Amino acid sequence: MKFNQLRDFVAVARAGSIHQAARDLGLSQPALTKSVRQLEKELGTPLFQRTAQGAVLNEMGRRFLRRAEVAANELSRGQDEVSQLLGSQGGRVALALSATPSLLFLPNALKVFRRSYPHAEVRIVEGLLPVMLPELRDSQLDFVLAPEPAKSLGSEFAVSPMFGHRRAVVCRKGHPLGGARSLAELVDADWVLTGAAGPRSSELDDVFRSRELPVPRADIQCESLMALVSLLANTDLIALLPEPWLVANVTAELLMKLDLDDEIGAPAICLIQRKDLPLTPAAEAFSNALHREAEYLATRLADGFGSRG
Repeated sequence: MKFNQLRDFVAVARAGSIHQAARDLGLSQPALTKSVRQLEKELGTPLFQRTAQGAVLNEMGRRFLRRAEVAANELSRGQDEVSQLLGSQGGRVALALSATPSLLFLPNALKVFRRSYPHAEVRIVEGLLPVMLPELRDSQLDFVLAPEPAKSLGSEFAVSPMFGHRRAVVCRKGHPLGGARSLAELVDADWVLTGAAGPRSSELDDVFRSRELPVPRADIQCESLMALVSLLANTDLIALLPEPWLVANVTAELLMKLDLDDEIGAPAICLIQRKDLPLTPAAEAFSNALHREAEYLATRLADGFGSRG
């Protein structure tokens, strides 16, 4: 079984047709068809059902696809790693970030990374941890930066704290509740959840119950960074967000925190990667750049200043 056979099989499975997969790979259709048929012969079973509309995975193909994706991704990363160790400034890095590192660490970290790897292809994914983990498990992602999960991820993943912070109640400037000084005054407010800290109980309910307050009603959950900023800046919604959000260039002029008597803790931002696989040199360089930005911001916030830039 050859690397190009796995790569070609995965490409056809994703594209749904030989024609489109051949275009995506820059191959001729006959060459791609031959590669897939050789793989099927080696496995001793067809993997696709050929139709007039294209190529659809059969049951055997669906079962084989996940393992083929993992193997193809790891072989591709292995090629990148060897190339980078030999001095290449290219390769590929794929990372997933929750909203906080996207706002606070990413811009300057990317600048630093590109000085060392100016020709690298970078894929950046935004999302919640449950969405990110399958791609990390299948080696489609090198690493994830996200809030520390409430439950253990097991022995498969290494979780390393990177940035500690507190949460604040955040709203638009000029909000009618801008003068509130306690959570008790916000029980009837219009809340929006983010899902970033895990289930609703971790994000909002536990905060109010621990203070023996009624749990506010929250009917909206927004998992998009830009949509959340837009909603907070243009409506009377309020949210529990990491306090450092307010020093980011994107939000500093739009949002404010309520000066409450309560201090509200938050899960640390963590680096999550597969425990059994080292990062490629390029991925490690990007991870280190993000880590340095986190350390820099923590120092600046402790000194009473904001992020750089």
